[in-house]
Amino acid sequence: EISYSLYRSKYFLMTFFSGLLESRYAAQHKTNAEELSKSELVECATKETNSCKVGGTFDDAYTYTVKDGLLSEQEYPYKNSNGTSEPCKRSEFGYNQTRIVKPVSKLLPGTANETKSLLYKYGPIYVYVNSNLLQNSTNFDIIRKDDVECCPGLSFVCPQNWIDHAVLLVG
Repeated sequence: EISYSLYRSKYFLMTFFSGLLESRYAAQHKTNAEELSKSELVECATKETNSCKVGGTFDDAYTYTVKDGLLSEQEYPYKNSNGTSEPCKRSEFGYNQTRIVKPVSKLLPGTANETKSLLYKYGPIYVYVNSNLLQNSTNFDIIRKDDVECCPGLSFVCPQNWIDHAVLLVG
């Protein structure tokens, strides 16, 4: 059982990630977007790795989804209104090949124009950022080559150059 505020932050993070997957899936399969399960991502994807457990990560969700697919919100609905995390119920449903999102490179090139090109070609993409850089930047420095360590806790305890946030770029 986890605190309501932590569960809520994990749920909101996975809401953004599921939005990325929904739009990617719709674009790849030339269909309307289907609402995907945020609860499945919160309850199952964050158990896949040990990195950055506070709040879950997009990498956890990405790895989980590529490996196991993802159920719809209707199939695996949100039931955690009291803020407790349910155990992962994925094994009750089996593998779902129909909702696999094709992998795309997870590393962004360095220039703004190359990032714009990826955004145009693939749709929404996620990036990890160093919030200290964002707060002090006038030109939105997303990431530097050496900012590769994931902060395993809250941002106020992270060294200055560690990644401590993820954002979704949509256009």
